[in-house]
Amino acid sequence: MRKYIFVKLLLVFAFSYFFFACSKTTSSQPKTEDNNSPSQIINDAHLLRSSDGIVDTELFSKKIEIYNYPDSSKMIFPQGLEVKFINSDKTIKAILTSLYAESLSNNLYYLKDSVVIVNYKDMDTIYCQDLYWIQDSAIVRTDLPLRRHSKGGIDYAKGLRARDDFDSVTVKNPYGVQKVNEE
Repeated sequence: MRKYIFVKLLLVFAFSYFFFACSKTTSSQPKTEDNNSPSQIINDAHLLRSSDGIVDTELFSKKIEIYNYPDSSKMIFPQGLEVKFINSDKTIKAILTSLYAESLSNNLYYLKDSVVIVNYKDMDTIYCQDLYWIQDSAIVRTDLPLRRHSKGGIDYAKGLRARDDFDSVTVKNPYGVQKVNEE
């Protein structure tokens, strides 16, 4: 009888040892990285976007930080972004620059801090605090105050909507003294 009790105790001890030892094993899933550190950093980036084999946009940035999350990813341009919009004959339509930018999704960019747009067709220069660039629909927009330097002088407004080829620019809520050419 004592033999059976000893065997039972040995089996209980062995079973509990294996049970607790197995429950402490490491997970096969990798540990999640700190969301505050980028998963990838690209220095001196020069990115090209083409449509039908023709380059229509060039992006330049001294540094790009890429953050990967379980359901999305995000690119941050902490040292600024320069975007050149290019005509089919390889001349520059416009240049968009900022001191900071983020790619909020695949096709939505948010630019802020000293945003400048130079339209080479009309030689207009637009200064604003922030700007959204929706790449798929080729639209740039802001609802914040802006200043536009053109051949006619300096204009002020509270918003802008434009195509990213800058053939069509709509200034919202203009204010101040503005010169208008009569035709």
